[in-house]
Amino acid sequence: MKTFVLFAGLLLFIGIFGCIGGGQTPPPVVNNTNESNNTQVTIIIEEQKNQTAEKNETEEGPPEKPPETKELEYTYDPEQKFGIYFIDVGGPGMQGDAILIKKGDCDILVDAGAAQKGNKVVDFLRSHDVDDIEVLISTNADPNHYGGISAVADKFKIEEFWWNGESFADADYATIATRMEGSVKTVRKIGEGFSADLNGINFTALNPPAADTFEDVNNDAIVMRVTDRNFSMLLTSGVQTGAQGRLVNQKTDYIKTEIMQAPYYGVGSGTSNIGIMLITAKPKIMIISGSSDESAANGGSREPFKRLMTQYGIKWYENYVNGTVRVTGDGQTYSVSVLGAGQ
Repeated sequence: MKTFVLFAGLLLFIGIFGCIGGGQTPPPVVNNTNESNNTQVTIIIEEQKNQTAEKNETEEGPPEKPPETKELEYTYDPEQKFGIYFIDVGGPGMQGDAILIKKGDCDILVDAGAAQKGNKVVDFLRSHDVDDIEVLISTNADPNHYGGISAVADKFKIEEFWWNGESFADADYATIATRMEGSVKTVRKIGEGFSADLNGINFTALNPPAADTFEDVNNDAIVMRVTDRNFSMLLTSGVQTGAQGRLVNQKTDYIKTEIMQAPYYGVGSGTSNIGIMLITAKPKIMIISGSSDESAANGGSREPFKRLMTQYGIKWYENYVNGTVRVTGDGQTYSVSVLGAGQ
């Protein structure tokens, strides 16, 4: 009997202490669950994105990448760096806007300055290896924005033309729109709600409104939010108090940006009530394009606007002072520089 008890005790001792000290792996429930959750969170997020894309393709038509991107002829390489050039196209008694957005083989031109500056825009595009223009965006029926389009169209193939569809009874602008209708692949009338990706750059239109437009050349101009990975820029064309107020009230999150183009060349008639827009948008850098002429006939003084920017800690660049302003970046960092007088 004693032998049996001793034997049973020995078995119990081995069973208890053998499991503890024998190096067996404990049940994997807790550790594997934690590791699995951590791993699955990353993998599940990727899988959800892929599944969403597949669902869109099979059940809802095209995926997130819009059809206009597929129609354009350029080498798709969204990881490339981008360059944005606010070309100096102003002059005495003449404001002006022309902006080249270049990423790899994809070239987008936003406005083309006044007619007197058309050849300068052409020369600038050639000097920056532009062989054709994937998209030309005409923001409004202001001759200081659209006048150079004819010269550009004479020298470059334009694949798509985007505008707001309103000539405001300007016969010259209507003629340009008619020319685009007959010569480019696609003409798009864009406004609030429009969005397109071009080589990894997203263009989202915030203005003119889809309904209840201002019926005003400047306030119905196309305002575009431009983003590339973590970079953002707001292009404001010639919008004034009315459109600025609407953007602040209805597009609050969309106008927050790293870099902002000063609306209406930054002159007094376009910036008289811009303080709340600066507070809302919180830009780090302002690009002021146009002319150094601040006469009343040309829009008025920029000094009040500059005082506001100083108050809010916003650095600004003026392309009519030191030439074309260039913004370059990789989506994570960016730099701003000027190309020199006359450039």
